[in-house]
Amino acid sequence: MQLFLSTTFYGIINSDISKALEGLDTLDIDGIELGSTHAYQSNIGNIISKNWVGRIVTHNFFPPMKDVEFVMNIASDDIDIRNKSVNHAVFCIKFAASIGAEVYTVHPGFTAKPDIHKNTNYTYDFSFNDEKVDKKISFVNMVKSLKLLIKIAKKNKIRLAIETEGSLTKTGVLLMESMDEYDQIFSIFREDIFLNLNLAHTRFASIEHGFKVKEFIKKYYEKIILVEISHNNGKVDQHLPLVGDSYVFDYLHLLPDVPCILEFRNSTINQIKYSISLMRKYSNEELISAGH
Repeated sequence: MQLFLSTTFYGIINSDISKALEGLDTLDIDGIELGSTHAYQSNIGNIISKNWVGRIVTHNFFPPMKDVEFVMNIASDDIDIRNKSVNHAVFCIKFAASIGAEVYTVHPGFTAKPDIHKNTNYTYDFSFNDEKVDKKISFVNMVKSLKLLIKIAKKNKIRLAIETEGSLTKTGVLLMESMDEYDQIFSIFREDIFLNLNLAHTRFASIEHGFKVKEFIKKYYEKIILVEISHNNGKVDQHLPLVGDSYVFDYLHLLPDVPCILEFRNSTINQIKYSISLMRKYSNEELISAGH
């Protein structure tokens, strides 16, 4: 098992990346995901190189902007927001290449404008205003944005992934939830675009849209290059550390060669270590049962 840790585990939002990286080289992990929850720092590249030597993937809003109010939305019907989002994603891809990252993951976008000032204590989902754009329009906007991002990623030799989406608390707002949307995107882009399977999101989407997670994994397996995992109560995206009977262990056997990313929030090092031990134990048991 290839096991990565997302730096989102450290704190909640606007956290110090240098603090998040401290001591990670002592953990039983194969790499890190630089996550979207950190504060802007002008020397962030130097901070990473001084604190981590190993495999890296990067995620959406990394490196962060100075503008803490801005939320990326490559599917926005507001041309200024979409252009600013795409431009930052281009910057992030180039940055990923500069630090030797393997993959850059982008969020597919929303049909409504997120409001970062209206969030709840029990979920890390955005809140959204009531004005929505038709999902077909947002999808077309996303495709336009992805065409450019694919070109930039290829030029910089970075694999570009879309994070899979799904929510039971914000229905109808997120793109890339239904299997029809994935069939569409892969009919448009037959290569050069991949999936970062957020298992929690796709599990929520399967409930909302009436498909099975196992069916999703089997159908799109060749496109899945990362899988983000965290525990939750089955209702909201809590980004909790793992527990022994977590739902994630029902699906990992279907993803034997895909790097797993522990994507938690506001977690302690002891919780991280316990989650790593659960993943390593699961991996060893799978090897034994397979006769290796």
